[in-house]
Amino acid sequence: MPTPNINVSSLLPVLVTRPASQAEEICPALEALGCEVIRQPLLKIAAVEETPAIKSQFMNIDLFDVVIAISRNAAEMGLMHLDQYWPQWPIEIDWIAIGPVTAEVLVSQGLEVKMPEGQFDSEGALRMPELTNVAGKKILIWRGIGGRETLASTLRERGAEVVYAELYQRLVPEYDESQWQQTLSLKPLLLVSSGQGLEAIAAQQPRIADKVRGIIAPSLRVAELAKSLGFSKIHIAASAQDVDMLAAVDCWIEESI
Repeated sequence: MPTPNINVSSLLPVLVTRPASQAEEICPALEALGCEVIRQPLLKIAAVEETPAIKSQFMNIDLFDVVIAISRNAAEMGLMHLDQYWPQWPIEIDWIAIGPVTAEVLVSQGLEVKMPEGQFDSEGALRMPELTNVAGKKILIWRGIGGRETLASTLRERGAEVVYAELYQRLVPEYDESQWQQTLSLKPLLLVSSGQGLEAIAAQQPRIADKVRGIIAPSLRVAELAKSLGFSKIHIAASAQDVDMLAAVDCWIEESI
């Protein structure tokens, strides 16, 4: 079958800001949709060295009633720690993932995972039956250093004992103005997979909303953040999963024809 001729000038420029290790699959899929992919990672994920506290949390994880993985990175790194001390996964723990990307990591390793319905963030998780009546329960949250406190503070108000396992840190590469000018020269569509990523962009380019043609956000919360930064053209994907982000880009292309 002959390869179709694609007019390069008609390609939709898309700026992918994911960590490099998490962009390997979505970039060729975007090109297959007819996009010109521009890669500029705005977050780099670095593992935190295991501390005595982290070691104790994982060696004694069977003492927790609930384990919550905040992100894909948290799930991946949490499983690496868990594998060191548990040749078989501990039982009688409620495993909760904040969204489908995170859940996919845990499920792929044989864990039975629950997640919020529809709203994949702390507010959505707090509506789950498993996190409603938690008085007296011990809850371990896998996450990166820093981040929102809404989930833990609300669970503590509900009577739970909440402990963090902070397993990684987010490092922000610094790009100079000439690099940004080159990246934004085609006024690309901005693809972000988290609020932290969008905040990192805005810290280096405060007027980013004026320099791109719009944004694909992975959730309502990130869309609200984008609106507060001056974005007017915002598409909300069903989740940060590749398939949902690609569907949102495809919808953007269809509406632009």
